[in-house]
Amino acid sequence: MSVADAIGIRGGLVRGPLAVDRRMFVLTGVPAEPEYRRTNDDPLENRAIEGVKAGQAAAYDYLVSKYMKRVVSIAWGIVRNAHDAEDLAQEAFVKAYQTIDRFRSGEPFGPWINRIVTNLALDVVKHRSRFRKEELRETEPAPRRDSAQLAAESSELSSRIDDAIESLPEMQRIVARLYLVEQFGHAEIAAMTGLTEGTVRSHLSLARGKLKEKLADLYGAGNE
Repeated sequence: MSVADAIGIRGGLVRGPLAVDRRMFVLTGVPAEPEYRRTNDDPLENRAIEGVKAGQAAAYDYLVSKYMKRVVSIAWGIVRNAHDAEDLAQEAFVKAYQTIDRFRSGEPFGPWINRIVTNLALDVVKHRSRFRKEELRETEPAPRRDSAQLAAESSELSSRIDDAIESLPEMQRIVARLYLVEQFGHAEIAAMTGLTEGTVRSHLSLARGKLKEKLADLYGAGNE
């Protein structure tokens, strides 16, 4: 698969737990994992949810351990600050726990917690935009969260991809990260951000066009 195909379409991209570890996969053809199903096929998750609803607080540990890295990754991709991302992840899990009675049994927990953390992270970005006019790049590069990120952080190619995505207008950047890096579908991103699916597609189309311009030399190399 060429570089142009990798960014021009999303099929074949990996869906990993940490966005910062997945930037290289934007330019490589690693098979993606399937998107979240509409029904929950994890019996342990179902039991954990029912346990929490029944007042068994310890049952929540399973949900936190299963989704924490993913939730931190989503928040980091939006706010671009490791400390803020971790705080937002914690806040999202607290909010989900407090409102667990609203959660429909039998559905997967992932889309719900992802939507909560996305909304919280977007609120942070809106707050920054309102009270600070400078670009949201002052925290880049974000501190590595673990040693496994060393290779990605030190990679010139990965840095170029990251810089290109980060230079996009705000909502194009957020949608591009959720789609190309986190591997969410259009409908999932719409649900998470509150945008219409058409608006998500529009943001993504504009983002991909700008990425092709910024990484034009890589596209040429990929087609040789």
